[in-house]
Amino acid sequence: MSNYNIPLSFQSLIQFVYDKQYPTKTDIISHLGERDQYISERTLQRYFSKIRADLGVEIEYHYLQKGYFINEEKSVKVDSFFKFLEIVQVADIFSNSLKDSNTILEYVSFDDSKGFKGIENLKDILLAIKEQREITFLHESFWRNSNHKYTITPLILKEYLNRWYVVGALDNSDEIRTFGIDRITNVEIQKLSKKKREDFAERLSKFNHTVGVTYGEGAPEKVSLLVDELHVKYMRSLPLHSSQVILPKNNENKHQVDFFVYPNYEFKTQILKIGSEVEVLSPQSLREEIIGILKASLGNYGR
Repeated sequence: MSNYNIPLSFQSLIQFVYDKQYPTKTDIISHLGERDQYISERTLQRYFSKIRADLGVEIEYHYLQKGYFINEEKSVKVDSFFKFLEIVQVADIFSNSLKDSNTILEYVSFDDSKGFKGIENLKDILLAIKEQREITFLHESFWRNSNHKYTITPLILKEYLNRWYVVGALDNSDEIRTFGIDRITNVEIQKLSKKKREDFAERLSKFNHTVGVTYGEGAPEKVSLLVDELHVKYMRSLPLHSSQVILPKNNENKHQVDFFVYPNYEFKTQILKIGSEVEVLSPQSLREEIIGILKASLGNYGR
């Protein structure tokens, strides 16, 4: 995976196997051929081996289903891989388009270009995570209106709403902190860390049940929402969380949508964004909290 260059044929193959239910070798070869990526069965086997070795994606044959599938238990985190693949594909599109015309950016409207501030630090942070080294940096605090120097052992990078965050353990304690990379400068890679990433595995696993970058204490909860059919269409195309399960609609054209998450600030914000098209069914504590927020918001307009 040198320089994060993933061949288009690999991208097409992985996406096809992921999207289609147990395709055969013939299905896969035909799909690639339709995209002018002609290969033989022998080459396909080499692709499977190369994808496993270079990308950490395990494509196996299912004897009962008589087709191929991605074995998620043996592969890298598949959701994250496809997010990465999306970034690579978009970057390729823009790179090729810029070669053809330097006016291509006139035809593209980005939501918020400030979200890319600090992106140049990603490479050093990733390297430090891979080599288990400490990093130092200056962090701007909005609350204190000041800069503070930190030394951390970076553990993971997390993306949320087009912004990137580094999650790391402070050098003088086992406390985990999250820093937005748009607010850090002067990143320097330091000595090998004495902290082991596996020692933080349990706490890091909380991010699997987290929308955004903050999580609560204790265990994640089952959250049930009642959502109008129209908005459920958006939730199908862009789930709020990987645990999202949409149940069949009821007689009122509404769906119960279940999650297994920490009902943190970011998750509550997503609920409030849906507005009148959603109702929190459970847990009761979250329902009452959302009611309180809505009452307070309405009170702002009664003055």
